[in-house]
Amino acid sequence: MGTSFLEIDSLNLAYRQGEQPVQILDNLSFTLAKGKIGVLIGPSGCGKSTLLNVIAGLNTRYQGQVLIDGRSPLLFRDTALILQDYGLLPWKTVWENVTLGLQIRKHSKQEIKEKGKRILDKLGLYNLANRYPAQLSGGQRQRIAIARSLILEPKLLLMDEPFSSLDALTREEMQHLLLEIWQETRLTILLVTHNIEEAVFLGQEIMVMTNLPGTVKEKVDNNLAATGGNRGTHQALELANYLRQSLYGVTLNAANQ
Repeated sequence: MGTSFLEIDSLNLAYRQGEQPVQILDNLSFTLAKGKIGVLIGPSGCGKSTLLNVIAGLNTRYQGQVLIDGRSPLLFRDTALILQDYGLLPWKTVWENVTLGLQIRKHSKQEIKEKGKRILDKLGLYNLANRYPAQLSGGQRQRIAIARSLILEPKLLLMDEPFSSLDALTREEMQHLLLEIWQETRLTILLVTHNIEEAVFLGQEIMVMTNLPGTVKEKVDNNLAATGGNRGTHQALELANYLRQSLYGVTLNAANQ
């Protein structure tokens, strides 16, 4: 599969509901190149979050092949996952939340101090280091979640609808922040979103999923993404309309008739 960093081939996953198995993912296959931003879009409940849990090594009850840089998710230690609710510990301060991973991995106090200050400075959070999550805005909490992941220097960043609870302006701000981080690090990122414009803005490789049981029906290469200048352009609107048609079977014009 060439330079593919993430390779998923014939992935199947089912849960039991009473006596009956319920198929969640059905023969799902796609690849994501190293250093690219991939986006998963699809109907609610089609298995996108389940797929991220498989890639993160949190769900091993599947059939098929999942490889990250040639290794299974359980053997690949450089994955970070950011959940929709940020996953912050409310009883810990910003500093304690951000440096938690380094503490768990037994890094030295000096290294924790240096890395913690550097990432908080970078994301504009250092002056909030002693506050608790409940004292912060949604955008600030999202920055903390990103800082907590980046401090571990991952090679694969998984994000499950990370900006869905933010207001429109803050959401755009966070999209630009993620883009800036990617431009600096060339980190491989896989992001789940229901927002088609967000997919067009960020996703260099867009995977369109079907209804349950979920599979990837189409992969769209998007050369408009990750430049920061495609928002609202005619080409971006055309691509968004194409993705809507792929998802829902209707065009923007047809929907307005």
